[in-house]
Amino acid sequence: MADYPDTVSVSNGTTMTFKLQTRIVKIRGGPDDEVLHVPTHWHEHHDEIITVLEGQLKVTVGGKVKMCTSEDGGSFIPRGVPHALESLKGVPCVFTEETRPDDFSDRKELFFRNTFAFPGGPMKAGLLPLLQVCHHGDTYFVFPIHFAWLEKAFVQILGRYIAPLLGYRLKYETLKKGS
Repeated sequence: MADYPDTVSVSNGTTMTFKLQTRIVKIRGGPDDEVLHVPTHWHEHHDEIITVLEGQLKVTVGGKVKMCTSEDGGSFIPRGVPHALESLKGVPCVFTEETRPDDFSDRKELFFRNTFAFPGGPMKAGLLPLLQVCHHGDTYFVFPIHFAWLEKAFVQILGRYIAPLLGYRLKYETLKKGS
C-alpha cells in the first residue's frame, strides 16, 4: 500500500479511495457537484472491471452504452477496447475499478494519483503533462476516427519522449515516499 493518503479528490463532489487491487470512486451527486466524465480511451496491457455499488453510471464499451446499477454486476472492459464513463448530474454513485492482471494495480494507482495531482484537475493540466501520465498508465485517448496505432504513437512520442525533454516530471514515480 502507498505511503500517501488513501483517498484523493477527483473533482468537486467526487473522491477516489485506494484499496489493495481496487479503486473506489464516490460521487456525492449534489446540485453543485461536477459530473465525472472519463473520455473515450483504451488500454494495451490491462483489462478493467467496473462495478457499480450504489446509484447509476453510464458505461460505454466498444460504442455500446449501458446504464449500470448495483444489480448488473461488474462490467468487463477488455484491453484494446475503447471505453468511457460518465456519472449522472445530481445522482449519487459509488463504483469500483479493478484491473487484470492484478499485478498492474500499483501502476494504475500511480496513474490516478498523478492524474488527480494536477492543479485544477486533469482537464487543466495541458496536453504534454497529461500525455506523460497516460504513457505511464497504459492509457490511450481515442481519436474521432479510431486508429489504435496512431493513438499509441501520439501518446508515446509526446508523453514518453517530448514531455520529459521539455522538463515535465511525474509528481508520483513510486508508491513509497522517499524512494
